[in-house]
Amino acid sequence: MMRSIGLYIYELDDADAAVAEIKAGLEDFPLMENTVGIIMCDPEYIDSGIYEAVCAALPFPVAGATTMTQAVEGEAGILMLTVFVLTGNDVFFSVAMTEEIVAGNDALTPTRACFAEAVRRLPSEPRLILAFPPFIADNAGDAYVEALTELCPGVPIFGTIAISDSIAFDNCSTLCNGEASLTKMALIVAAGAVNPRFLIATVDDHNKTPYSGEITKSEKNIVREINGVSTYEYFADIGLAKNGKLDEGLQFVPILIDFKKRADYDGIPVVRAIVNLTENGDAICRGYMYQNSVFTVINPTAEDILQSSSEVIEKVKAIPDRQATLIFSCVVRRMMFGAKPLSEASMIEEGLKGNSPFMLAYAGGEICPTSVCAGDVTNRFHNYSIIACIL
Repeated sequence: MMRSIGLYIYELDDADAAVAEIKAGLEDFPLMENTVGIIMCDPEYIDSGIYEAVCAALPFPVAGATTMTQAVEGEAGILMLTVFVLTGNDVFFSVAMTEEIVAGNDALTPTRACFAEAVRRLPSEPRLILAFPPFIADNAGDAYVEALTELCPGVPIFGTIAISDSIAFDNCSTLCNGEASLTKMALIVAAGAVNPRFLIATVDDHNKTPYSGEITKSEKNIVREINGVSTYEYFADIGLAKNGKLDEGLQFVPILIDFKKRADYDGIPVVRAIVNLTENGDAICRGYMYQNSVFTVINPTAEDILQSSSEVIEKVKAIPDRQATLIFSCVVRRMMFGAKPLSEASMIEEGLKGNSPFMLAYAGGEICPTSVCAGDVTNRFHNYSIIACIL
């Protein structure tokens, strides 16, 4: 059996006071034989030294990433640090930080050694990987998923890419036992009595625009041709690019991708984001854009986003044996709420309050399986989605 609790602080100036608050939250929560913490915070907690002080004071390892806006039971806020504690006698955890990852979509080489060591410390085979990759502009989120899948095939992967507290995304750190890194991936590998269930909600095709097409030439996360013409030409023809650049707003518009022609397609489409255009007019995307895939441009509203959040809340509550719930929501979903940035976080906090412990944080890209069968897991990278892992 696993138990969990969500702790939070707002203290940014006094390390002793911050540590005292966290310890107070643990006083009535006895830890079992094996414990780990998922730590998420605004980047200011790193700069102030509070993050490092909290890690040093905790009697268990932690890993996570920076974010903007979080929620645990009893609180939803913006400038905060949270620790989601998982503990159990028959579940085991191993925490690790990879070597430095650079641009080029090679996450396997820097991850191989540390992952092998993390698995070696476990008494049995991994049952779940919680991944916190760095935000590297030219790297696709799929690169991290592919690396971990190759190292541990058949194991579900769930996680979030680090983000900062501004849309510049210039201070995105991954976190592990007091270390903060802009270029390393933090990992929690779990074994034993772990039974993860997963939920995904995103925009659907009732929000679709008339703009769709087939990717006729691509390389990983770079789209070179759509419908047989250059990517820039395609977007210029439909009025979403001019003067060699994409319309600025297109970077925040979901692209629904259908992988029908892929051998591993499980019938569930995913959503992608376009980052920018290269000098040659190719589109750089957050995730892999597989050749021969079909896409549709989606135009959701804030109400649509809250509707998908509500669906996740109800599905989580319908799972009776849950001990803990981890939720990550795309940061662009938060941006859709404008002057009411806590709309989704507050809804989730209110909806799950009094059920079982949970943590919500915003993501720079979401990692979650789209399907899990006996011995067969389809791990995917997502954008603009809300994902949940129920333990």
